[in-house]
Amino acid sequence: MRVLHVTDNYAPATGGLERAVAALAQGLAADGHAVDVVTMARPDAPAHEREGAVTVHRVAGWTRHLRRFSADPGHHFHPTVSDPALARRLQELVDELRPDVVHAHGWIVHSCLGLRGAPLVVTLHDYGLTCAKKTMSREPDVACAGPALGRCLPCANAFYGPVKGTALTVGLRAARFDRVALFLPISHAVARACLPGVDPARVAVVPSFVADDVTAGARRPDFLPDGPFVLFVGALGEHKGVGLLAEAHRRMRADVPLVALGPRRPDTPPLDGVLVRSGVPHPQIMGAYAAASVVAVPSRWPEPQGLVAIEAMASGTPVVASAVGGLAELVTPDTGALVPPGDVDALARALDRMLAEPRRGGPARAAAFTAGAVVPQVVAAYERARATSPAA
Repeated sequence: MRVLHVTDNYAPATGGLERAVAALAQGLAADGHAVDVVTMARPDAPAHEREGAVTVHRVAGWTRHLRRFSADPGHHFHPTVSDPALARRLQELVDELRPDVVHAHGWIVHSCLGLRGAPLVVTLHDYGLTCAKKTMSREPDVACAGPALGRCLPCANAFYGPVKGTALTVGLRAARFDRVALFLPISHAVARACLPGVDPARVAVVPSFVADDVTAGARRPDFLPDGPFVLFVGALGEHKGVGLLAEAHRRMRADVPLVALGPRRPDTPPLDGVLVRSGVPHPQIMGAYAAASVVAVPSRWPEPQGLVAIEAMASGTPVVASAVGGLAELVTPDTGALVPPGDVDALARALDRMLAEPRRGGPARAAAFTAGAVVPQVVAAYERARATSPAA
């Protein structure tokens, strides 16, 4: 099968979505499929290159003129309306490559809705099909009641500013996704939030995944404390609950260190008494998972899935996570514990309990979220889309 992935950003951009698309592209290529990736052009990368068995195309559209408005210079996101120049170049690639399926990731899907010649499959990595912030939350502890122009405009404007917030929100409200053959939300939480009323025949939940050998090459960092400790991995922001965790750590009965690995943010709270490290390479993060007594994922926003929890489980370490978003679907009594989001005392009690009564079911649970388990699900989704789409 020939697959054309279309994504807002790709390497050298770094982020969860970029890593997920790259892993899927390489996984499909390893299984013998012909794989191309098309993404938006950037000044620090060539127009065409090969990454192993995957061919990467970087194309320019009118949206390149919006780059100066990007908050992150390393990421340039497609707007929530079609870019006619980009859509035209995408159609040229479809005509040239003749893929069996076009697989879109991110807001660039808006420039894919008019493509002819192959069924369109869309992975929902977040809540961006519905929410301009992609988070389905107003503040870390305030869940969204659902999309409505009267709620979305003030929320997006407060986050992006009135010009950008209004443009993104209105674009989402006007979008029509009738041409999508199959939606692939990464969790049931994302499906419920973004696809209410969509025919179930057009929806297949397919999770993001980690490498089959994700624990291979793990190296214990030298800076870790001796003996038991609690580990946090992720952006050190309030949406991830790191301040909540620091307070829960102070309330724990067990006197064990708290280690936090991740980048600081403008909203990083004081983390007195916490061992903090940023820029830790992934093999050392995996080593930290294996060395930890328990991994905390106390997110205050509805995480679409939660790869941190999967990596921790693959390492055999119990997980204490907020019962919110996709996390509520991942963690089971055999692998750890779920606690109400924002409940400091419940978080402290659960951490103490996992230290006293560790759970060992993580590796078996994580096996369902590896490339070997998930890539065949994606291929089956492609076959389903080809069988049902007139574009095939």
